[in-house]
Amino acid sequence: MIGIRHRVKQTAEGEARPTEVSIRHGDEFKVLVQKTEADELEFVRTGLMENDRIAMVLGGSGDSLAYALSRTGEGLGAKVFRIPAYRLKAERGDAEKDGDSTLLARLIFTKPELFYEVRARDRALIEVSECYRARIEAMKARIACEQRLRTSFIGKTFRRPEGPYPEGQIEDLFDKEKASSVILQNLEAEESARDKDLAKALKALDVFTDIFGKVEGCGSSIAAGIISAVGDIRRFETKPKFKAFLGVHVLTDGTFARRRRNQTSNWNPAGRQAMYLFGDQMNRRADSVWGKKLREYKVKLREKHPEVVVVGGKKRYTDGHIHKMALWRTITKFAEWLYGEWWDLEGGSAEKRAKLAA
Repeated sequence: MIGIRHRVKQTAEGEARPTEVSIRHGDEFKVLVQKTEADELEFVRTGLMENDRIAMVLGGSGDSLAYALSRTGEGLGAKVFRIPAYRLKAERGDAEKDGDSTLLARLIFTKPELFYEVRARDRALIEVSECYRARIEAMKARIACEQRLRTSFIGKTFRRPEGPYPEGQIEDLFDKEKASSVILQNLEAEESARDKDLAKALKALDVFTDIFGKVEGCGSSIAAGIISAVGDIRRFETKPKFKAFLGVHVLTDGTFARRRRNQTSNWNPAGRQAMYLFGDQMNRRADSVWGKKLREYKVKLREKHPEVVVVGGKKRYTDGHIHKMALWRTITKFAEWLYGEWWDLEGGSAEKRAKLAA
């Protein structure tokens, strides 16, 4: 029985944060410290034995390590199991996180029902998340390169000591400059390659093909953004926690979540952005299933608030305000529908989840 507390090896401040591996032998626990990714890879290559049971937390920075251990373990009869963070927290109680690796090794032996086995489809989910992250990084690198080139080009255009100044629009001239940049061309090629990797990974994932792929307007980019943010639906104990994570929940005062002064915004920004982009597609695709739901909510809200009113010097229930209210309400309903569909795909009905939580 092996418990692994995976951590990013170094913080932004330079603090060392090694991964901890606790191996159970009878009633004794031996703790190994893995200071680098090379140490982790060596453990993947040589540290597993037949019928080992490896316990880790579901989601987070340990996804790639869980992938590697699961894939290597297939040939040895070793298996990887992961526990949602909320269950681990309940078992930990008031104890410190420093003992999590030992706690995980103990729990996989005493309470294996708390864990989910990492299978091929779970590795496919991890692959999508990593491909999406790589695609976003490639896109940001390409955009940053374009911005540097543009700034440099405009500066050189105005600082031509030999003159004369070129004729034509700045953007047209810049397009010619971009076409001759080898660095930009390489970054564009990398972004294209990452797009292909992501498309391939999505086709191998049932969450995309069976759920997102059947929703009009929720294409690969939007779906991958949501999937990457969520990671694994089993991380979320309840529907309200799932909605709050994506930032599509309703606050206690009845308003929708948004950034406000002196308030903490603790949702996942990438997930919320992807949900908002799908909301925009609802608006653009009026005849789609969710486009029709959006229009239904707009009609209901206008019936409830027929007149524009002024509250605190601000106009409420204008056409624009009604549209935003209906949009976010529809997005919230989509999140609720998605939660149920995703959990059903995992084979966990609401009744089964309630029983396990009890």
